[in-house]
Amino acid sequence: MVSCQGKRLRYNFAHLIFLTLLLTQLIYLPASPLRFAGGINFRIDLIGIGDAVLSKISIPKVAAGEEVASQIPHPVTDKVKPYNLEKAIRDLSSFHTRHSESEFIDDVAYWLAEKLQSICSTDVYLQNFTYIPDNTISEDDDDFNNIDRQKPLFYNLKNIACVKPGSTNGTIIVSAHYDSRTKDPRDSKSRAPGADDNASGVSVLLEVARILSKHELEHSINFVLFSGEEQGKWGSKYYANYIDKADVDLDLLINLDMVGFPSEGSSNFLVEYDNGNVMPDNDKYSQKIANLIKDIALKYTSLNATLGILGNADYLPFEALGYTVIGIHDNGVTENPNYHKSSDTPDTLNYEYIASVANLTIATIMQLDKLVSFDSAAVATFMIHDEVM
Repeated sequence: MVSCQGKRLRYNFAHLIFLTLLLTQLIYLPASPLRFAGGINFRIDLIGIGDAVLSKISIPKVAAGEEVASQIPHPVTDKVKPYNLEKAIRDLSSFHTRHSESEFIDDVAYWLAEKLQSICSTDVYLQNFTYIPDNTISEDDDDFNNIDRQKPLFYNLKNIACVKPGSTNGTIIVSAHYDSRTKDPRDSKSRAPGADDNASGVSVLLEVARILSKHELEHSINFVLFSGEEQGKWGSKYYANYIDKADVDLDLLINLDMVGFPSEGSSNFLVEYDNGNVMPDNDKYSQKIANLIKDIALKYTSLNATLGILGNADYLPFEALGYTVIGIHDNGVTENPNYHKSSDTPDTLNYEYIASVANLTIATIMQLDKLVSFDSAAVATFMIHDEVM
């Protein structure tokens, strides 16, 4: 794994990865008790970084309508459980929709926060942000007379984060978006179970968090769930700006978006790497990590990795700020016939395939942590591999 080439990272020579920077300390503001609807009491600790505020809260409970771990190149005490993955996907898909403008989105956020809190060994944070939709519509539009003219001018949405501290300042983010949609991105009322897009990615994040929370690593691991992806990556934009202002020593972001629907009869998946985009200086690092993930998939899983360039997902706001990013994707945008349809249901997914993605994610994090922590020769070897994909 290599250090993110950008304004947040400075290095002394080319063959070191994940160099240590001083992480700007979080400023804790006074805690304030609040009472919410239904008489539920929370205690909220506000954490301020520039203009961004995260809330550490006690979460209300909201009811929702294998491969062998010893193969991973670090000792682990637990295995990825396909049952956990399937249950999380079915629970998330049981919400009528997870559209960012729907009446259900807050319940989804609180359900996920409670779920993440139950498996993380540290506090869970909610990052509140405002999403302003584009309500521009012409009289020539077919929906002009039918569109709900009483929709709010803005929506208050939430990112959800659990930070597992490491022994160094180096940080890896594992992310997934939890909102869903139908074909019409403005339709916040129709059924949108979003099993593959993206309950599958959320389920992998939760399972990876469950397992890695039990292990000491050199890197801090931030598990982050974004809202507002389907309306323009609103959550990831907000969180990326927060990370930037906080001067977090971010070495890598791994984004999980649609990881449950393999092409028929195959175990193919797509590793998305950076090539050009806003900050071309970080391309070589992303490409090297993509190659490493491909090797790990071949060695430790039954998956067949294909390398491809970044698409249009939550890694882009981080790439634009100079950070190294990678996407894991089942290529469902083109291969899944249920994409953005009410037929994107849990019964259409392959749970052994999803478990393999979870194993791959764990193996990747542990291997990168091992490269940096224990084996400088491996770091140098990793850095001088061919740069051409």
